[in-house]
Amino acid sequence: MSYTLDKDLEDGLALINEGKKVDTGLKLINRSARKGTTKGKAFFEIARIIREGVPGLEGDVEQSKIYFDAAMKHFKDQAALDDMDYREMGDYYYYGYGSAPVDKNLALEYYEKAGEDELAKKRAEEIRSQQVKGDSTSSPSLTSDTEVNEEVVENSESENVVVAPNVVDENKIAEVNDKVIEEAINSDQILLKALRMLDSVSSSDQERLDAIELAKVAAENGSIRANVLLGYLYEGDNSLVATDLEQAKHYYEVAIEHGSCSAEFRLGILYTDEEAPFYDVEKGHELIIQAAHDGYSHALAYLGDCFRKKVSDHRNLEVAYRYYCLAGERGLGLGYHNMAEIDASRQQVELASQHERLALSNGFDPNLGYQDPLFYTLHI
Repeated sequence: MSYTLDKDLEDGLALINEGKKVDTGLKLINRSARKGTTKGKAFFEIARIIREGVPGLEGDVEQSKIYFDAAMKHFKDQAALDDMDYREMGDYYYYGYGSAPVDKNLALEYYEKAGEDELAKKRAEEIRSQQVKGDSTSSPSLTSDTEVNEEVVENSESENVVVAPNVVDENKIAEVNDKVIEEAINSDQILLKALRMLDSVSSSDQERLDAIELAKVAAENGSIRANVLLGYLYEGDNSLVATDLEQAKHYYEVAIEHGSCSAEFRLGILYTDEEAPFYDVEKGHELIIQAAHDGYSHALAYLGDCFRKKVSDHRNLEVAYRYYCLAGERGLGLGYHNMAEIDASRQQVELASQHERLALSNGFDPNLGYQDPLFYTLHI
């Protein structure tokens, strides 16, 4: 593979990959993003770090999108691109890292330009295999004006803003100069404490109630995850809080305002509940479809179920199959299991077997009919 990294980026990545001097590594990558010669790669690494987290910094998928968009803008502005640049551009569209939707046609185009990059070749082959087997939906049509959301990109770049968080102590929360990131990190740390109290078998009833209050504090301070958790709890079916669907709706709406696709799905389902005081099937379906459009795996599987039930038209089964595929590709084993059932009904035994293996590897147990929630891609 042929690629170049400026020295700050190379040294910073080496420190982080070794798990040594993480704060120094981030500072070097930060300097590369500001003044280096490989800014696209630097912004891409900053985005990856913010998405996945490092010791002292919790991952934040939504915040990372800003920096993935900035990376794409730098790539497109570069006069010449190397194999690694093309692979990372392909990853942007293959995994839906930024504000633009997943587009496998465009991802394949970039991967094919990545020369001898082994990862790019592997991912290109995965896309071709999906197209041949018919276990992937068609991506949006490739057009010459396919662009990243420029408004988001422009807002992500400023010579006056520190682009990378600074970890001072690996045992402490990251220190950052960006107020939005700082508040999100702090509120999620409060939520993590609440979750540990809720999940601990040794917690008393009072400690669990205290945990609910902590979750409320986290929600008030901007934690999207805390708002989703409280919405779920107020739906009922637990011994911690009394059922209050209006409260559940409130917390979901706050989360949606901050971009939560899981809250869109949960609130959409609530709107379709005839016992809900705000019962509105049309509104519920709008929210569920929007959550699916945003890539939420359970919403995609739900839409698959809806079309699968309409067996009077065989074309609906194909639409259902495509929705299940999208859910599976996002790590929901149930999606692959449902594809396998359709394969079996079509006498496609080998393909059914392949999809059942994928279902198992993505946490779905066909014997119990249970999806392990730790396996599917987490959304907020």
